[in-house]
Amino acid sequence: YEIEPEFNGYTIEKYLKLKGYSHGCIVYLKKTEEGIRRNGVWAYTKEKLAEGDLLETVFVEEDSSENIVPVEMPLNIVYEDENILLADKKQGLLVHPDENEYNDTLIGRIQRYLYEKGEYDPQNENSFRPALANRIDRNTGGIVIAAKNAEALRVMNEKIKNNELSKFYLCAVRGIPKHEKAELRGYLKK
Repeated sequence: YEIEPEFNGYTIEKYLKLKGYSHGCIVYLKKTEEGIRRNGVWAYTKEKLAEGDLLETVFVEEDSSENIVPVEMPLNIVYEDENILLADKKQGLLVHPDENEYNDTLIGRIQRYLYEKGEYDPQNENSFRPALANRIDRNTGGIVIAAKNAEALRVMNEKIKNNELSKFYLCAVRGIPKHEKAELRGYLKK
């Protein structure tokens, strides 16, 4: 890509997201030697682009079935049909890869599960990989929705965006509360 004036100052990561690169794809490029080049030199995704820069992304052809990670623990599937899968994620498991953990994630386990069932073949799939419609923090356990096809992901994302799905959290309390009934409001901030 030759960087247009309107993208001057954007980070490489932000630019790639605008060009339609998924989070997983960007993580892959970060981990691949020579995966991202700016003006012919390997680049970090946090680097800022300048007008006229030449940005290249390099994908190494490989046997994609080797990228299917082995499932170390069985998935706890609470619902499954031809379009979606609901998995009960345990505390401590990441939903997506990050800088520290790339292999053992919920989406990795789901992709492996579908691969072993014969419902997902990465070598014959060029545009869609099973994906999560929602996510929860590493230290939270609960139900996560996985889409098995692009249309299911679109529908689930639309339902989440339009608040057609509700999320409920259960909090365990130690001890006996002073009041039989009460409402507590709290807000999470970064």
